Amino acid sequence: MRRRVEVGLERITFFSDGVFAIAITLLVLPLTDAEFGPGPVAPQLVELLPRMLTFALSFAVIGRYWTVHHQLFARFDRADARMTTLNLGYLFGIAFLPFPTSLLGGHGDSTAAVVLYAATLVVIGSFSAAMWAYGSYRGRLTRADVTPDEARHTLVNGLAPVVSFLPSLVIAPLSPTWAMLSWLLTIPVSAVAERLFPEHRAARARAQGGTPDTA
Repeated sequence: MRRRVEVGLERITFFSDGVFAIAITLLVLPLTDAEFGPGPVAPQLVELLPRMLTFALSFAVIGRYWTVHHQLFARFDRADARMTTLNLGYLFGIAFLPFPTSLLGGHGDSTAAVVLYAATLVVIGSFSAAMWAYGSYRGRLTRADVTPDEARHTLVNGLAPVVSFLPSLVIAPLSPTWAMLSWLLTIPVSAVAERLFPEHRAARARAQGGTPDTA
């Protein structure tokens, strides 16, 4: 029975890694499909700059979510049908992300493009948090060494990006530019979420052989 459970987790992670790999590759297609006309190349590259920046942002986002997904499943020791369903919802958002990325790169001044991009990230973050909330509730699917404090800390950290992107959905109809700038809230919100669990930070520092940061 133990062997079947472990194989099940491996199949989920292998399939998920494949989706991440495809999605992160598709991000670059709007750049490779760009056509350059006669004349100097530099001005045409400048015109592609918004798409390049959007590609870099989304590459970082997908890379971050892949890292989070890996960290979450490293702390699960089994899976069930509901976890698999939540994971599919999560991967739906990852697979869909190249489309709003392309739209944002070409129409960054459009309210619809900004809203669709932000909403997609909210959906991905929500499914990620839901997976952990479901799997870690009373140790339902997690390893025995995952403490309740660690479970709460991980959940709050997972919700931080969702909270950060929600305001842009309201700001976008007023100013798409300010809505995109509001995404920088992820930095302070994540920092606050980290500070909410000093015990976890202290335990992590001890595990790493250092001293906790109390600043």
